[in-house]
Parts: sequence; C-alpha cells; structure tokens
Amino acid sequence: MQAQPNAATIETAEPLVPVLALTTAVQALATFSVFALPTLAPKAAATYGVAPQAIGYQVSVIYLAAACLSGYGGLFVRRFGACSTSLAALAFASLGLLGISTGSLAATIVGSLCIGTGYGITNPAAAHLLLRFAPPGRRNLIFAIKQAGVPIGAMLAAFMLPRLAEAIGWRGAVAVSVTMFAALALPLLMRRTRWDDDRDARTVLRAGAMSGVYMIMRHPVLRSLAVTGLCYAAFQVCLFAFAVTMLATEMGWSLVEAGSIAAVMQAAGMFGRITWSLFADRFGNGIKILVMLGAASAAFALATTAMTATWPAVAMLLVLCAFGACIIGWNGIYMAETARASGPRDVGLATGGVLIFNFVGVILGPATFGIVAKATGSIAGTFGIFALLPVIGAAALLPILKHDRNRSSAA
Repeated sequence: MQAQPNAATIETAEPLVPVLALTTAVQALATFSVFALPTLAPKAAATYGVAPQAIGYQVSVIYLAAACLSGYGGLFVRRFGACSTSLAALAFASLGLLGISTGSLAATIVGSLCIGTGYGITNPAAAHLLLRFAPPGRRNLIFAIKQAGVPIGAMLAAFMLPRLAEAIGWRGAVAVSVTMFAALALPLLMRRTRWDDDRDARTVLRAGAMSGVYMIMRHPVLRSLAVTGLCYAAFQVCLFAFAVTMLATEMGWSLVEAGSIAAVMQAAGMFGRITWSLFADRFGNGIKILVMLGAASAAFALATTAMTATWPAVAMLLVLCAFGACIIGWNGIYMAETARASGPRDVGLATGGVLIFNFVGVILGPATFGIVAKATGSIAGTFGIFALLPVIGAAALLPILKHDRNRSSAA
C-alpha cells in the first residue's frame, strides 16, 4: 500500500527561506524596540531627569507587558494566524517607539507597554511557523537563525541609534526608526492569506494567559526549561541593558564607542547562536550545550567584574565578546528544545508558557541589577554578583541530562 503524505510533508511545500527571513526580521525589529531607549540612556536620562541606571526600570516595564501577553500569544496564533500575529507585533512596537520619541514620561510608560505587548506575541507566532515549515533534522539551526534576530536587533540599535542621535537628537533617532517597521509589514501582508490558512476562528481567547503555564507545570522537561529560561534571560538582558552605560561611565568610552562595542558583542552572540546550534544538531544533545553555556556565562561575568578603565581595549573587547557569545547563544537551542518537548499542536502555547517565565526573569533582572549597581557603585562589580543566575539555570537542566543518560543506558 502506498503511504499517504503526512502533515509534515505537506507543510514543507512552503519555501523555508522567506519564512525564516521574515520571522527573523520581525524578531530583530521587536528586539530593536526593546533596546532603543537603553542604548540611548546616557543622552535620554537627562530629558527624563533621572540617572542613566534608572533606564533599567523601563526595560522591566516592557517585559512586564510581554509576560502578561505572552501567555495569550499561542491563542492569538490559533485564532488569527501566525502571520497576522506578527503584523500586530510590529504595529505595537511602532506605536511604542513613537510614544518614547515624545520625551514624555507618561507617553514613554505607555509606549513601553506597547513594545512589551508586541514583543510578547512575537515568539509564539514565529515558533508556530518554523515548526510548521522547518525540516526536523535542522530544527536547532533553524530556530537559532531566527533567534539570531535578537542580537541583530540589539546590534542594530547599538550601532545605528547613537549615530542618529548625534545628528538629529535621541528623540528624532527613535522616531525615524519606525520606518523600518512599516517596510517589513509589506512582505508579511503579501503572505498573510497563505501563512494563516491554519487559523481556527473557534479558538476561545478567554481560555487565558495561564494555559501555557499550566502545561509547563505538568511537564517535567518544560518545567526545567522554564527555570533555565528565567535565569538565562534575566542575565542576558542585564548585560545588554547596562553594557553601554558601564563602558561609557566606568571604562572611559564615548557613547558612540560604547555603542559600537555593544554592537560587536551582539555580533558575537549571533555567531554563538549559530555555532552552538550546529553542535546541538550534530551531537543531538541541546540540553548539554545549554548547561555548558550557563557555566561559561558565569565565568565571563566574573572576568567582567575584574575589568577596570586601565584594561587594554582589546582585552575588554575579547572578554565582552566571549560573554556575549555565551549568554546570547543559548536561546535558539532553548526554543528548539521547547518545541521538541511540546509537539506541533501545542508549540505556540508551550513557547508562550516558557516565555512567561523568561519575562519574569527579565522583569526582575534589570530592576534588581540597577538597585545593586547603585548600592555598590559599580556596574562591572554587579555582574560578579549576578553570575549566580546562569549557575542556577544550568543546574536546573541536570535532571534532564540524568534522565536521558539513564534512558540511553537502558536502551
């Protein structure tokens, strides 16, 4: 009897390249909107009448909104389609940047909530499309390329915004950046009908933001991944929320120089995401790679603590690039492991669920880091204290490794 084509065979008829390119671009611009104000903190802080370190609270507001909306992301994808959800994410991020560009504290708070809303629904939509169209044997790599949109977006913010701010002011730089979001919406609109053909109008949105969380709590592997994501995400955002300010205020770099270093760190992170995912696909063990990255991130955090303004620029660059390659490099493998553990139908809910835990870490991370940095008087020194986070995150994955080892031995 001739085998009937299964769903996976039918779905891969859609070319992967445009799916991957557009989901990566949406991720990049969503991340750009998150890091726009932190990148410009040394200039923007004066407008708001606060210290540059206080911008950490704005990042926490963004991720608070993202955490609240992430649980609904999978439901939005089921109800409206992944492409439409991605378009909504771009619209919310654009409105947020326009609010920030006013320089008004109230508008910035509302704008930050809009950015968080867009960011919160980005990953469930992308995960749905990639699991639908990506070949299983390259899933770690595909998810890593999409997640490379995070360092690409942060790198774009770090490289572009300080230079624009020098020319047209920080508020003008933020406002002009909205044009990129409008440009990206056009190719998504052209594919909306085709990519949203699996939407289900019967999906009930009031099923709630906690649907994904309930799934996580019932699933041992997803539960461990949620703890790891909370710790790693908090530490990652602390690094890039405070890297420019640390270099500019403690290491003697100009704002443009500090922004350029931050951009290079993000490039190293993007390289790390691709490299670590290739190892994960090659050896078939993404969990082990995640544990190794947590340990390495803690080591480079301690090296950052030792940095002073007297260090050679090359030495600082090497430490920070290695730091970035590790603490940015985990996310693609993490998303692929989440998708693998949850399965095709539940991937949107599972992604939204684990991201709620990620966002909790991100909400608490920058605000707490800012408090500790102010108390200690050293951003660099605070990284040493926070090195405990990736250690805890790596430890949470050890039971999965033990279970996999035992299963292999039994086989």
